[in-house]
Amino acid sequence: MRPVRIAIAVVLTATAAASGIYFARSTAHQSAMPDRGGAAPAPPTTVAVGPGQNHPSPAPQPPGPTTTLPLGRVEALEAVQAVGTQIGFAVGKGTILSTRDGGRTWVRVWRGAQDLHSVDFVSASTGWAVGDGALLGTVDGGQHWRQLGQPRVGPLRRVHFSSRSEGWGIAGGAKGLSGLSIQATRLVHTRDGGRTWSALAAPASPQSVCFTSANDGWVASGTRVWRSTDGGRSWGARPSFAPPLREFTFDPSAELECAAPSAAWVRFNSNEGAAGSSPYALYATGDGGAHWRCVLASCGEPGMPGGPGSYPGPFSVIDPLRAFMLGPTPAADSTGAVLISQGGSQVQRLPGIPRARLATDSEPMSVSFGSATHGWIVGAVGAYSPGRGVILATVDGGRSWHSQLGT
Repeated sequence: MRPVRIAIAVVLTATAAASGIYFARSTAHQSAMPDRGGAAPAPPTTVAVGPGQNHPSPAPQPPGPTTTLPLGRVEALEAVQAVGTQIGFAVGKGTILSTRDGGRTWVRVWRGAQDLHSVDFVSASTGWAVGDGALLGTVDGGQHWRQLGQPRVGPLRRVHFSSRSEGWGIAGGAKGLSGLSIQATRLVHTRDGGRTWSALAAPASPQSVCFTSANDGWVASGTRVWRSTDGGRSWGARPSFAPPLREFTFDPSAELECAAPSAAWVRFNSNEGAAGSSPYALYATGDGGAHWRCVLASCGEPGMPGGPGSYPGPFSVIDPLRAFMLGPTPAADSTGAVLISQGGSQVQRLPGIPRARLATDSEPMSVSFGSATHGWIVGAVGAYSPGRGVILATVDGGRSWHSQLGT
């Protein structure tokens, strides 16, 4: 089930050890669409998947041998994507894991030297994984992976595809204490599934990008968001959104998730830590950016609910009206959680996740929901880096979690 297409933009994380500052990695991708394009796909059926939307359902996977490796020790996992409620992919240090039974069993489908940061599937069969100077692609549900191309302007930091052939990415830049430095980053585009890339003009050095179709998409930088309706060829003279976040002055960053055509969510991070916290803010729009709603945290509006934790954590957009967000509070040894509904007008606090089940201060983590009830969290637990990989699963919308790996 793939109700909406959202960006699998993973915030590149780092920790300022001396001050205990935590910058979470966010997976922005929860469930994928069926295959589009390519050679002779199976005739699709149509099922209702969201408010006013219909998409083809994935064709049944043919039986056959799978390529799996011994699971072995799984170190810190950095990103996860749900493809409906039964299929999921998780990536991390030198590994790609896969499940096709809702997480009852996870298998290792790739092992290598790269530290993989993000995963992006457009169907149950076609997807990509991004690592340090590496882009891997699969067209058979993760059974086989191959190296794809890199842009001339610099290594890929993240990608987002709207189909099995067309995608966008952020290239270049450098890692710093606040994650991905926006200095010298470039917007890039591919029409052949990631084999070759070309540079696109962008209104600013981008940090996050997402597209709902070949034409409709968004790009964010710092505390500004732009929208394109022509595939990224033009973005408008002024930002679609630039909130008055006056305290976000040091090195702010933005993380986008597309929810549907004309709908998007964005989290702004101040990347400043003081007194055991770092300000952040979450906004949402459902009308192409004409209006944005402040959902939670440091939005400069009286009476707005606070975030789930003292530091920004990953979030997953379920559909244009609902999202799930985590927030670590290292001082409390816990990761908080909230379920957001009605386009951001309602925020429900859920039971937190104790540190014993998920690290809260030094390891990246990611969350992805394949439906309103089924989702996964990945991260690490353990006192020393790189820690031990953890997968937690929920079947009740985040009200309770059970371990599928590592704890």
